[in-house]
Amino acid sequence: MHARPMLFAATLVAVASALAIAQPAAAPPAPPSWDTIEQVIERDVGRGFSGSVLLIRDGEVFLEEGYGLADRERGRPNLPDTIYALGSTPIDFTHVAILQLLDAGKLDLDDPVSKFFDDIPADKRAITINHLRTGRSGLPDFQSIPGVDADPDHSPLSRDEFIQRFRDAKLLFKPGTDNEHSHFAWSLLGAVVEVASGQSYQTYIQNHVLNPAGMSRTGFFGQEFPGESVALGYGSRTSGRINSPPYWGDTSWLVMGSGGMVGTTGDLRKFHLAIDRGDLIPDMVMHHFPSRGVYANGDMYGFETVFNYGGDNLFYVNCNSCDMMSGYSIEHLAAQLEQLCTNRPPARFSIGIAFGLEGDTLVAAEVFPGTPAERAGLKAGDVLISANDTPFDIDDPLDAIRGGIEFGNTLLFTIKRGATTHELTVRPTPRE
Repeated sequence: MHARPMLFAATLVAVASALAIAQPAAAPPAPPSWDTIEQVIERDVGRGFSGSVLLIRDGEVFLEEGYGLADRERGRPNLPDTIYALGSTPIDFTHVAILQLLDAGKLDLDDPVSKFFDDIPADKRAITINHLRTGRSGLPDFQSIPGVDADPDHSPLSRDEFIQRFRDAKLLFKPGTDNEHSHFAWSLLGAVVEVASGQSYQTYIQNHVLNPAGMSRTGFFGQEFPGESVALGYGSRTSGRINSPPYWGDTSWLVMGSGGMVGTTGDLRKFHLAIDRGDLIPDMVMHHFPSRGVYANGDMYGFETVFNYGGDNLFYVNCNSCDMMSGYSIEHLAAQLEQLCTNRPPARFSIGIAFGLEGDTLVAAEVFPGTPAERAGLKAGDVLISANDTPFDIDDPLDAIRGGIEFGNTLLFTIKRGATTHELTVRPTPRE
């Protein structure tokens, strides 16, 4: 299944995460530099990394290389333009599509899902487009059913069957009352794209996202690309005769809208450039799209995509040797690249929240179980005002908690919950 977020990833419309990749509390390693980053990557190759890396420094390409093998049996190397499964990255494509249709007047963020689909049960009639895109729908994370779907991502599922699963789904909470990341919700938004546009999701994304951005090496599962350019995945689970997206069959509605696509590091860069130029998201609705963050998008078949968005220094990594259960983890390399591009040390302490935006308001998008934030009483959806009297800034939300995540200082949060303001004491804990 697709994983978004990981510990250091942004959540949904999140701008950053306070669960940054950790380093031991004592004797942190020397920070990476632009002079040493190639050696850092090569060391991770020695740990098991294979994939493609694109680094942007001051807006210009600094490094664009492939590492390791795309096909171990045949000795085929990864190249800069090798194509990989993109995990949950299509969530961003779906978000762009929803905002385009909003600007075109074909939907409103407050529209209930019952406007687009018939026979919606009473417990789901209050779910709106905005609930779906901000994690407040109450839907579970995934729509697959154990014992019914032979493969949780790749088993065939039509849109009609998917909508019926939506009708039958048991909600985690009443819509709008809590916050929980949901791939299910983003797939439902993919179905909304079809109804509102009158086109299939694949056709709409091709014509309104990929083509305008020049993303010629991005597509869907089952699609073949010339020159054997798609990598095989090496993880704890395989799928199909060959564990590679062209052999997984057409993208199923188990993942449509929240996964089920392939691409390259270069195409992801084109996607962000097209957003920055205003080619994809009209100015009037651009404020609904996240402005910056670090995003991790993976699956159980060996693939992982990690990138950051916002700023002049950027990194894009596609990996085909990641194993979320055992084996190689991309977290160390991603943390080094994040530190290089942001020029900030990784967090040595954790408080256990992910930031999110609701309009132009910074909120706690997720509060992770068993963490200092949960113990302090922070709840998902709380509006974040300040920490130790330093106001939270949506462009750099970590600045207010820097003393906590770097040095373990106790943080006095001022938050707003409904119409009431509260003060909560958060005591960061060292990351193990």
